[in-house]
Amino acid sequence: MNYHFCKVGKIRPNISKILHLEDLENQYSNYIETAYNVEQTDMSLSDILLYEANKLKQIILNLKAFDPKKVDGVF
Repeated sequence: MNYHFCKVGKIRPNISKILHLEDLENQYSNYIETAYNVEQTDMSLSDILLYEANKLKQIILNLKAFDPKKVDGVF
C-alpha cells in the first residue's frame, strides 16, 4: 500500500474557525453575570455557573495562545 498521499495525522483543524472567540467571551460574561445575580438566592447554581465560566475562560485563554494578535487584558 502506498502512503504517499496519506494525510492522516498531518492536518490539524483550525480551532479558531470552529470555536468563535467572540461567542465564547459573550458566553463567559453571561455566566459570570448570571452567577452574580443568583448568588443570594441559590448558591449551588451560582457555583455551577462559576465552574462553567472558569472552563470557558481556560478555553478562551488556550485559543488566544494560538493567535498572539488577539491577546488582550480582558481577564
